[in-house]
Amino acid sequence: MTNSEIGKKLKVSRVLVFRTAQRYRHLGTSDDIQRRGFPVTVTTPEAVKAVREKIRRTPERSVRKMSKEYEMSRESMRTIVKDKLKMIPYRMQKGAFLNQKNKTLRMKKARKLLAGTQDGSHLTTLFTDEKIFTVETNKNGQNHPIIATDYQSACEKEKILNKTSHPASVMVFSGITADDKTPLIFVDSGVKVNQVYYRDKTAPRSSCQRDSRVVSRQFSEFISAADWPASSPDLNPMDYATALIKKWDEIDDDYPRAVIDAYPKRLKAVIKAKGGRFENYS
Repeated sequence: MTNSEIGKKLKVSRVLVFRTAQRYRHLGTSDDIQRRGFPVTVTTPEAVKAVREKIRRTPERSVRKMSKEYEMSRESMRTIVKDKLKMIPYRMQKGAFLNQKNKTLRMKKARKLLAGTQDGSHLTTLFTDEKIFTVETNKNGQNHPIIATDYQSACEKEKILNKTSHPASVMVFSGITADDKTPLIFVDSGVKVNQVYYRDKTAPRSSCQRDSRVVSRQFSEFISAADWPASSPDLNPMDYATALIKKWDEIDDDYPRAVIDAYPKRLKAVIKAKGGRFENYS
C-alpha cells in the first residue's frame, strides 16, 4: 500500500504516514524521537501541582520563601507561578474597608459624578489635595548603618535618631486642572481649608469688583463631601496620579491633561466593578 492509501484508510495526512514509516526504518520503533535539550527536572507537573495547592490553601506567599522550601532557584519558582499557573504576585496594600453598603453608595455617587462630566466641566474643575509633612529625620536603620569601632562611638556619630512625641509638621496644599496647576501653598497652622480659602489662595488677586464677582461665580459650586464617594483615593486625580513624584514645578503641561482625562474612565471602572475596587480603567 502507498502512503496515500494508508493515510486515507487511517484518516491521517500522507506526511504523517511518511514520517512514521521513516522513523520506524531508522530506529526500529514508531515512538517519538527524543527531543533535544535537557529534560525538565525542576518545574515538573508534580512541582506545579504542589505549588498550586500550597497557594490555594494560603495565597499570602513569598516567591523567595517558596523557592527555598522547594529547593529551587527563584527564577524557577517565578516560572511556575507566572508561566505555568498564570498568576501574579500582588503587593498587599492598605485600604478602607468596603462593605456592600459602601460599594452601593460608591457606585451611586460615581454615576452622578460621571453624568457631570458629559459637558466637559471636569476639564475646568480644580482637583485639590493636601498633605501633612512631618519635619523630622526619617531614615531606615537597615539602609543607613553607622560604621564605628564601638557602640559609644556609634552613638556619638548620631546612631540614635532623636524623636519627639509631637514633631513639628507643615500642611502643603495644591491643585490641578486639565491645563494648569496651582503653586504649592503652605498652610498656616490652625487655618481651615474651605471654599473661601480656595478662592483667596488659588484665584488671581484683583481690586476690580467685577473680577471679584467672576471669581466668586467660578468657585460657587464644589463637589461636597456628601457627593464625593467615601474611601475613594482612586478617583481624585491628586491622589492617584501626582503624589509629588516629580518636583512640582517640573511637571510638564501635558501631564495634568492626561491625569484629568483619566477621571471619567475611573468613574466608569467603579461603576463596572459595582462600587468595588478596580485595577484597570482603560
